[in-house]
Amino acid sequence: MLPRAITDRLKLNLKYPDQSGEDSERVIWPLLIAYLDSQRYIVAWCESRQGFRHFRADRVGELAEFGTQYPGRRAFLLKAWEDEVASKKRS
Repeated sequence: MLPRAITDRLKLNLKYPDQSGEDSERVIWPLLIAYLDSQRYIVAWCESRQGFRHFRADRVGELAEFGTQYPGRRAFLLKAWEDEVASKKRS
C-alpha cells in the first residue's frame, strides 16, 4: 500500500505513538521510504503538525488510505524537504 500511495500521491491516515507513548492519528502525504542503519522511515508531510516528519515504520500502528490525492507535485515537496534537511545541517 505504501509504495502505491507514494507513487499516486495519496493521503494516508496512520496511527503513531506520540512522545508520551499514546497513539495519535495523523494525516500524512507520504513522499518516500528512507533507510538509516537497520531502520526504515516514512518521510512525509504531516497535516496535523504542518511540517515534514519522519515516522519509524516499525512504530506505525495502522495505515489506511483516504482515497484522495494531496495537492501539488511530489517533486516540489521532495525539494522542500531536502532544503529543510540541508538547512538544519548548516545550523
